[in-house]
Amino acid sequence: MTTSSDHGTEGSRLDAALDLSAAVRAVLVATSATEADSARLVEATTLARRIEGLLASDLRPLDTVPSIDDLEHGIRYFNPVSGAANPMALPLVFETEGDGILARATFDRRFEGPPGHLHGGIIALVFDEILGQANMTGGGWGMTAYLNSTYRRALPLDVELVLHARVTEIDGRKTTVTGWISTAAEPETRFAEASALFVEPRPEKKAGYFSTLTDSEGRPVEARLGRPDRATAG
Repeated sequence: MTTSSDHGTEGSRLDAALDLSAAVRAVLVATSATEADSARLVEATTLARRIEGLLASDLRPLDTVPSIDDLEHGIRYFNPVSGAANPMALPLVFETEGDGILARATFDRRFEGPPGHLHGGIIALVFDEILGQANMTGGGWGMTAYLNSTYRRALPLDVELVLHARVTEIDGRKTTVTGWISTAAEPETRFAEASALFVEPRPEKKAGYFSTLTDSEGRPVEARLGRPDRATAG
């Protein structure tokens, strides 16, 4: 990836946003683990506030999707789990696996719960993301109605994890998805499991959620969200 100071095109702006995110992500990882002395912490704080000042004057409105997003292909670059432009994200990268999908991830100390291990709330967040992605990969779309997670063993940090998900049932607007997490070293051991129900909102409810949402050029985006052929079924 190349960094460009020319933000005249969306391509160059996307590259710049991804580079910024990677740099800030590295800072967040270091911040979560550093034992630097107070003088270096004060210096780092000053630098961080300067960076905020460079960016805070151009924040997008909440009712506008990011200009670099690709809604037609379901790419949300600032997604907190899989968004490559979000410094809090790993980010996850999905690949197909038979009738489902998988993702490989190594969680760092930003996500620590019990010392040396992954926070349970982060596990639930990641399940919501990968199960939802499996729904979309299978041709569906919806919002989470419920998510049930079962934690069988503590998941270690700095170890490659493998996350699996697949659609198990489709009933009109409703899709049930299941998934589990193992380690690359112990692929047959399920450290955590989950099931979720995703429901595509009926047209009137969907309009209530998204009718005022626009892209960076002021165009409505509601029609680009979801699967209209399934929204009225079930």
